[in-house]
Amino acid sequence: MQIGNFNFSIISLKFKPVEKNYRFYGSYYRGMLGRYLKRRFCVLKNMQCDSCPLNDKCLYMLSFERYKDVLFPPYVINRAERDYLRIVFVGSFAEFAEVYLDAFKRQLDIEKAGFVNPFSKGVFNKKVLTNSNDIEEKNLEADKLNIEVRFVRIKQNSKMISCDNLTFYDILKAVEKRIYLVNKFYGNKNYKVFLPDAAIKTSIIECRYENIKRYSNRKKRTMNIPSITCRFSVEGEIQALYPYLYLSSLLNIGTNASMGFGEVFLDFKLS
Repeated sequence: MQIGNFNFSIISLKFKPVEKNYRFYGSYYRGMLGRYLKRRFCVLKNMQCDSCPLNDKCLYMLSFERYKDVLFPPYVINRAERDYLRIVFVGSFAEFAEVYLDAFKRQLDIEKAGFVNPFSKGVFNKKVLTNSNDIEEKNLEADKLNIEVRFVRIKQNSKMISCDNLTFYDILKAVEKRIYLVNKFYGNKNYKVFLPDAAIKTSIIECRYENIKRYSNRKKRTMNIPSITCRFSVEGEIQALYPYLYLSSLLNIGTNASMGFGEVFLDFKLS
């Protein structure tokens, strides 16, 4: 099995609902994190970030500003609701998970917050650092699995795949690509990533279009983002695929995955 070699840490927060009525909360919490990091770590407030002599040492610049226009920032907004948030930090940035957690604690009315261990239930006070290699130990004693992907944007030839053309093969390729790219930018490049062959039978349960509007503080305008939500039923030799699907449930898939698009949910029935 080749599933990459990169570290990650997951923070989870439950809080009193924010007074916003969004269809999509990913960009809201992303902006909250950036604003706090800038306030906390900027020591030369009269300078522009691009010309600051400390911009190669500032956690705000390294984890937010330099990555805001690319597909691979060092965090993944894994779940985002009006009263719940979960973010995965990858690579060396996982070491700063406690700082990021504190950033949200200072801005949200927290009911419960801490770290998630992917191998046990509950939220813990002590930082949990996990490696993607560890996910190889994830077992699934079932032969049928339902997978749902929300707000997914999977492109082919620069165009988003429509519901009419979407197949489970597209989902698997997006899973493989996402893990590969995270490992490439934040892990050990000597570890390859590829999904094993497995005899499976799939059927699509549902595919619907989602039209999301979000306000961009940076661009000072409302943005219209088309996406789809889909559900598939998968049966057969899914044990070989399960660790990859599970890891994709932490990393999301498709374009804008770090902002919260392409949330993967796994639901299975014991055989």
